Amino acid sequence: MKSKNKLLNRSYQLAVFTYMLIFILAVSCDNNNTSDQKPTGQIKIATSSTLGNYLTDSEGNTLYFFTLDAAGANTCTGGCATAWPIFYAEDLTQDLLATGLSLADFGTITTAAGKEQTTYKGWPLYYYAPGGVRELPNETKGEAAGTVWYVAKPDYTIMLVSAQLVGLDGKNYKDDYTEGAAVTQYFTDAKGRTLYTFMYDNKNKNNYTTDDAAHNASWPIYTETLASVPSTLDKSLFGTIDVSGEKQLTYKGWPIYYFGADTQRGENKGVSVPSPGVWPVVEAGISEAQEVEKKIKIVSSTTLGKYLSDGDSNTLYFFAKDSKGANTCTGGCATAWPIYYVENLTQDQLASDLSLADFGTITTAGGDKQTTYKGWPLYYYAPGGVRELPNETKGEAVGTVWYVAKADYTIMFANAQLIGADGKHYKADYTEGDGNVQYFTDAEGRTLYTFTYDKKNKNNFTTGEATHDANWPIFADDLASVPSTLDKSLFGTIDVSGKKQLTYNGWPIYYFGADTQRGDNKGVSVPSPGIWPVAAKNTSVAPE
Repeated sequence: MKSKNKLLNRSYQLAVFTYMLIFILAVSCDNNNTSDQKPTGQIKIATSSTLGNYLTDSEGNTLYFFTLDAAGANTCTGGCATAWPIFYAEDLTQDLLATGLSLADFGTITTAAGKEQTTYKGWPLYYYAPGGVRELPNETKGEAAGTVWYVAKPDYTIMLVSAQLVGLDGKNYKDDYTEGAAVTQYFTDAKGRTLYTFMYDNKNKNNYTTDDAAHNASWPIYTETLASVPSTLDKSLFGTIDVSGEKQLTYKGWPIYYFGADTQRGENKGVSVPSPGVWPVVEAGISEAQEVEKKIKIVSSTTLGKYLSDGDSNTLYFFAKDSKGANTCTGGCATAWPIYYVENLTQDQLASDLSLADFGTITTAGGDKQTTYKGWPLYYYAPGGVRELPNETKGEAVGTVWYVAKADYTIMFANAQLIGADGKHYKADYTEGDGNVQYFTDAEGRTLYTFTYDKKNKNNFTTGEATHDANWPIFADDLASVPSTLDKSLFGTIDVSGKKQLTYNGWPIYYFGADTQRGDNKGVSVPSPGIWPVAAKNTSVAPE
């Protein structure tokens, strides 16, 4: 009886165990078929400490791009195909991709041998199998092989292609832009679209793009934010510049562009437009872009301070007799003081602390063009007809009428005839007569005066009533540079109506409101000659 009960008990336990096993398997199968379960990925993203993120198959085998596949077709045949087997994922869906990858970036091509191959952003995908033996999962030994194979990255900003250059004119070009058949390796964007530079650009300076949309569409700027580049490129050589409110990518200082007429992947038609080499493709070995050539620089002297020079450090000068802004150096003077002229001067051609607005161009009596700064014509010094050497300043104070051109003169000299508001000519003693007088002007050549009835450091004219004061506005500029023949310590300031009026030898300094033209000195006759004398080096000390 006991044996029978044991047998029944064991049968019952076996039945219960079998039922539970069936239940567990059923639940497990049900769980594996829920809509929340994602299939095993066919294309994954792996990470390397040196290479960053790159694509692999589901087993971690690295996938590669081939730079010769510029047009998106498989060009790896024969022995190449043995070492670089194609990768193909049949019926690829979004669920079979790693997070961050988009199905829209993948496609399928058919090789010349009739095999199907998966592409990513137009690049056919390959494995690496040196000697016919595929590398192990997580290996990236194929990176930079022959400088034409690179791991397939999802975030390339720059890729390399190796292809024949074929211009818009249909002709083949080599990398020196002479006609001929040759493969050139150059930069593209992530999808293989060719990138160019412009030979007339300068370092970090786009000289092509304007506000005209139709013009810019011919050569659109490349504005992609830099992420990954092939491992053979130095990422630090890339940068950005601001162009029309966007960030244009640069390489070695060269701004980077597309060519609008490159409508198909792999095209590089721009190499012949408007003539070969004007718009070269971007190559890794391209030379550094050159700085904008400085036509006018600022150089320094321990005795004279900062002054203007041309791009070769040849000193530029002002002539005190050019008070009205016209060139008055003619005949033999012109031999010793050749004019300086630069055509189509731009802000980029100036030292950083100079403003293009301060420069102009005049035509001399002889019909020559001459550049001016703050209205002063600019000259070189060439004693005996031989121009002085760079950084020499031998022309300073020659004849007490020639001075190095400075950007920060507060006081300059004019050497001119005094002509009052009454139209009469005056001499230095304010009697009528002809003869040049040397006197002070501001940096732009506007005449400066003193007032006979002022006292030392005491302005007796200004009242604070605007109409009254406008007749003789105070000169309130901060003192910086003065001609080398002046003693800077003789200048000072006084407080007048909340401003700092400049003084010389204690005399407060003024403008004359009716001097509307550069070089005017009409105030010398108002209200009678000598009441408002021009401020001059030999002005005596103001009385207490």
